[in-house]
Amino acid sequence: MSGIQNIRDGLTGNITKIIVIAIIITFIGSVGWAGFFSQGNINVVAKVGSKEITNTDLSFELSTQQFTLAQRFPNQDIDEETLLNLSKDILINKFSVLNFLDDKEIVLTDEFLYKQLAQEDQFLENGKFNKNRFDAFARSNGFIPSDYLQRVREDLSINIWRQSLVSSSFVTDKEVLESIQLAEQERDITFLKFPLKDFKDDVIYEEADLKEFFNDNKSSYIEPEKAKVKYLLIDAESLKGSIEVSQNEIQLEYEDYLSGFDSAIRKSVSHIMLNITDTRDVDSALQQLNLIKDRISNGEEFVTLVSEISEDEGTKDQGGSLGVTDGTLLPPEFEEALNLMSEGEVFGPIELSSSVHLIKLDNLVQPEAESLESRSKEIKNNLINLRSEELYVEKLDQLSDMAFSLGSIDDIASEISEKITTSDYFSRESVPESISSPSVLDFIFEEIQEGNFPQVIETSPLTAVLLQIDDFVEEYQLDFDAVKTQVEESYILIEASRNSRSYIDQTLKELNEGKTLELLSSETNLDIETYKNLKRDSSLLSVQAVNEIFSLPRSKAGDIFGVSFTQNGDSLIFRLDSVKEGSQTLNEESLKSVSNFLNQQKTISEVGELQLKMQDSLSIVRVD
Repeated sequence: MSGIQNIRDGLTGNITKIIVIAIIITFIGSVGWAGFFSQGNINVVAKVGSKEITNTDLSFELSTQQFTLAQRFPNQDIDEETLLNLSKDILINKFSVLNFLDDKEIVLTDEFLYKQLAQEDQFLENGKFNKNRFDAFARSNGFIPSDYLQRVREDLSINIWRQSLVSSSFVTDKEVLESIQLAEQERDITFLKFPLKDFKDDVIYEEADLKEFFNDNKSSYIEPEKAKVKYLLIDAESLKGSIEVSQNEIQLEYEDYLSGFDSAIRKSVSHIMLNITDTRDVDSALQQLNLIKDRISNGEEFVTLVSEISEDEGTKDQGGSLGVTDGTLLPPEFEEALNLMSEGEVFGPIELSSSVHLIKLDNLVQPEAESLESRSKEIKNNLINLRSEELYVEKLDQLSDMAFSLGSIDDIASEISEKITTSDYFSRESVPESISSPSVLDFIFEEIQEGNFPQVIETSPLTAVLLQIDDFVEEYQLDFDAVKTQVEESYILIEASRNSRSYIDQTLKELNEGKTLELLSSETNLDIETYKNLKRDSSLLSVQAVNEIFSLPRSKAGDIFGVSFTQNGDSLIFRLDSVKEGSQTLNEESLKSVSNFLNQQKTISEVGELQLKMQDSLSIVRVD
């Protein structure tokens, strides 16, 4: 797939774009952390070999992780200490690799970086990279140009290092087949189930035992702090019903759409590619493609020759298609030729840095603006969305001012003719769903209130709540009589579980010394059960039980026992009776998928191991 990747990633600089954008986002988000770190004067937070990790590095990484975690876990607050430790660990991994690359004298030159950055239009002038534009861009985003370039250098270096590891990792066909056999392996077991209920029935106790248990576990019997609140929900969605959009407004928006519509002709393009290799130089590749071009002139189908000749695995099965270009997406050598070609024409060979191509202009596509009728609904919805957001912001401002001036949510509701909701008492674990958000919980249970004033709290970009605490009850210790039933249940459960595990351990020891399951069944009056052809993905037992069964050595089948506990506390004692090898035959596509998955997992493992070895070989000093 290297051909299409070279053209679309390498030559258009997608990797570089991602790194450039990531650094910009990190800078914008790092302002708050900059204030956090300015409280001290220690600039170095860790030393990794010859590398120093500075507060600036840490503030950028904190912002990156904060942004990433917010995307993956919205509406969840991340503890600052956890975020700090995570960011430091990631930076130590990163700088361990950079230290390794420096020791090996693997350095990306400024010229190489400028060539990659030249894929970004904003750094070009008259089609060429302009360093002044780059420097201006860096400064406009608060960077010293040399620092900005260094960050790009570091991230590209690590990316190239990782890609080289990915490219060099592989799994053999034998490993794939062995993994499939293990995955499809089947096992037969015989087992006895020991219900926890039987052990509960045998627990003997007096009230003194319960009181002692209560006194030892008082922290488990505390009534949590609870609040009762009054609130009013505000959201942009509910404001849409009051918004009207005229036909004249839709017409004006449509005219703006027409004025900005790009009617430039698009070109659908396909290609045949030959790589330049150690055994095929440029001249040989050019000569071979000229012969292919003659075959096309003599009537052979381009698509047929793509399948026969092209070495671009990424496009070979799509007839060599490179997609549609507006004149900027393909290499300049392609775009210049396409400007002179007619529909259906084949041109080339064209020489690039590591490959030679024939290109075909498949189709000319003339974009057509949508009609007013077809766009009206979308325009109307966009205008309603925009105005509802504006009204939402205005209402937030209004309620914030009134919360300050009136001081009572009842007075505010009366003033704006809205109905408020009054909750029942609730704890942090039982908050009403309509106001359940970290910011609301923090306001109620964490923030120290100086006077009980209404507060406008934004719960998402377009939703908020006006809230006032009506009453608050502090947590308090429950007495024994109030929780006697709970104490009794907990005491019995713990004692029964302890007795159960002790009994199972002793029984397993006796089985391993020669006792049979059949005798145990007779003594306990429990029925022997069997499961045949049990597989790793079986739902008959818990995941833990299945894992225990498949962890037993196959060489001792028939004479080895294991134990597993279910979620409800029941116990299983099982004997591994037999093992059958998996025999499922996969088609070529499925085998390839399994191979790719195993290779991916192997690569992740190898990268992790290599980074750990790098760290073990380095002096790493954390500065608190």
